[in-house]
Amino acid sequence: MSRLQRVAVHAAVVTDGELLVRGGVLPWALLAHGETPAAALQRVLGPGATVGELLAVVDGRREHDGLDLHTVHLVLAAALDGELAGTDRVPVPEGWPLAPDADVVLDEAERARLAPVADASAPVVRQRLACYAVVVADGALLLTRLSTVTPSPGRWTLPGGGVDHGEHPLTAVVREVHEETGMAVTVTGLAEIGAEHFTGRSPRGVLEDFHAVRILVTAEPVEVLEPEVLDVGGSTDLARWVPLAEAETIGLVGVAQRGLAIARRSAQG
Repeated sequence: MSRLQRVAVHAAVVTDGELLVRGGVLPWALLAHGETPAAALQRVLGPGATVGELLAVVDGRREHDGLDLHTVHLVLAAALDGELAGTDRVPVPEGWPLAPDADVVLDEAERARLAPVADASAPVVRQRLACYAVVVADGALLLTRLSTVTPSPGRWTLPGGGVDHGEHPLTAVVREVHEETGMAVTVTGLAEIGAEHFTGRSPRGVLEDFHAVRILVTAEPVEVLEPEVLDVGGSTDLARWVPLAEAETIGLVGVAQRGLAIARRSAQG
């Protein structure tokens, strides 16, 4: 059975203690290839809507239309610019009323991700969901160095990585941090969600139309240890604690720069 992982984004619009719903659930959209979560929600809320912080991450898995579907649901705070037709307002419930998991017809773009590429010169369409941890202890940020099997060898990033099919993103980030640093961590909060779209070659040399969707969380170590890479031969060749004051000087990739900003804001209280 073919497998497909995808991301759904949901808008939590709360006004005067009431939650906006459409058909009894949060307004939502599937994240299209190359799209940012904010742009996806603006498709359903209107271009003037503002999209804010990441509030919740939920996942579900089911067989649907002959596929093993794994859907990761991201709930984001949002505000409308005016009214939205076909919606109601209800008292805020204890849990987020999400859309039924993966209960939507697959669109052409999603089916294209499952089909073999007829033209060998055409890029393979790939959407990758990953989760990274901002871990700080004693004024230092936990960072990992990218190995020669990656497109950016020698640069530094946050510990974390891809979410496996059927895996919850928060489970994935705990697993990845342990593999890359030897450290057990506990997730303490959701920080932000971002996306990047580009065409390039994978570590295997495959030309990809690549859509990177990245969840950033905050986490704390169960015990502060000297980092040790356990997944030898993978994407990480070194891990270390880097003082916050020095981190920006060692060559950070974009996701690590965002992580450093989060760490500094937290340190400032």
